[in-house]
Amino acid sequence: MRLASVPEAVAAIPDGATVAVDGFTMMGVAEALYEGIEASFRATGHPRDLVIVHAAGQSNRKIGFEHFAVEGLAKRIVGSHWGLMPRMSAFLGQGLAEAVCLPQGQLSTLYRSIAAGRPGNLTRIGLGTFVDPRIEAGKVNQPARDHAPDYVAIERIDGQEFMFYRSFTIDVGIFRASSVDEDGNCSQEDEAVTLDALAIAQAAHNANGLVICQAKKLVPRGAIPPKQVSVPGALVDLVVAAPDPERQHRQTDRTFFDPVYISTGSGADLPRAPFSSRLAIGRRAIRFMNLGNIVNIGTGIPGDTVGPALAEAGLSEGITLTVESGVYGGVPAGGVDFGITAHPTAIISHASQFDFYNGGGLDATFMGAGQVDQFGNVNVSRLGGRVIGAGGFIDITQSARLVCFCFSLEGRNEKFVERVDHLTFSAEQARRNGQEVLYVTERAVFRLDTGGLRLIEVAPGVEPGDVLQRIPFRVLVPEPPAPMPADIFQETIRPFRLPTQLAGKMRRPRAVSSGG
Repeated sequence: MRLASVPEAVAAIPDGATVAVDGFTMMGVAEALYEGIEASFRATGHPRDLVIVHAAGQSNRKIGFEHFAVEGLAKRIVGSHWGLMPRMSAFLGQGLAEAVCLPQGQLSTLYRSIAAGRPGNLTRIGLGTFVDPRIEAGKVNQPARDHAPDYVAIERIDGQEFMFYRSFTIDVGIFRASSVDEDGNCSQEDEAVTLDALAIAQAAHNANGLVICQAKKLVPRGAIPPKQVSVPGALVDLVVAAPDPERQHRQTDRTFFDPVYISTGSGADLPRAPFSSRLAIGRRAIRFMNLGNIVNIGTGIPGDTVGPALAEAGLSEGITLTVESGVYGGVPAGGVDFGITAHPTAIISHASQFDFYNGGGLDATFMGAGQVDQFGNVNVSRLGGRVIGAGGFIDITQSARLVCFCFSLEGRNEKFVERVDHLTFSAEQARRNGQEVLYVTERAVFRLDTGGLRLIEVAPGVEPGDVLQRIPFRVLVPEPPAPMPADIFQETIRPFRLPTQLAGKMRRPRAVSSGG
């Protein structure tokens, strides 16, 4: 290991290299190095034609991964989500670099496969979606379809279909650490999440590549206890001390450092929310839970309402909330700080969280929806011509026993369409998995049935025809649909209890173990 300046470290990145970078929103993002890469390219034209790989979205709509949206700097982006990156989303939409979108959990766990020299991940995650090679292979713009290699394939084992996510060589690994000692040993004691630093460093090192760590602070030899070393110094080639940690090495976008994001404590009750039609959606959704459930909550309406709805019902202690970054419990943050919680009860690695999710550990997930079609398919990855990506949506919605989409019918854009523009959630695959799938709005609730969507509830005072006239396809309707609980539309809800047993387990074939 040697210390280097930002320009020295950037100069060591070869043109055409495959560069894996760590981060989740702005947590774990090596902002000083990202700035340096953009500045160097604009000044010298190098490094150029990079293949940049990222498991999670890394931006606050202004910086982070946005530094790479410069024509010529990257020839290909392999990632999961660009929703908080308006420049990068437009950049990829205009075809200024090849765009390959793979599920977040598959990329995170693939780093470990690459480090271990395995050929890739074998899993069911992605079947029937735009990542399936029989549909789009994750190639979400024309340059990728014309030039990008195939990152996925279909394999059949014992009569079962699997997605195979192929390993590739990582030439450069970039991550950050809170402290780095004189031997290059790295610790992440101030970081809100641990993410993929170790796997990225191992993958690049084992390929005789370059490993660069951005340090918040440098400490003496021996200052980091061995069990707190997240990446051993033997794997690290260059260490760059962030020149301006207050700006370039913040714990979260909004916070330089706050211990509430890495420690348990009192006062961790979930926040309340004022009554609104959005809160009514969350109130209805939580009544499909069971006490003791472990759940994942997505951004948007679920992230804004499910926690508050649990809190006002006095059910917060009976449900375990998790975030795909590896966080358990606490008060979830949203927006540009999505991925953390205040007063978490546990923080595990990014890949380990997805191992748990992909293996069927989630009892339920609550997600938003951009479009829903006549088959029950959902699109969140390409909307209004924008290349957004899926993040962890595919991993999570294909492995949770209950999938509950929460969205409003009163928005600017029509949610129900005859056919989704992009296939992010496959209703047919959900049926094969034996999952329960619900679609909760402020006016009605639908269930995925064998023939498409079935209207199962309507809001008080709402006629089924009032809902159906807004849907451009046939919906199955029992006579009559049940009423949605009246109190969810009032300032104060009535007391209720959740069942303690899950009615049925998801039917998942287990003949072959999944690698991701």
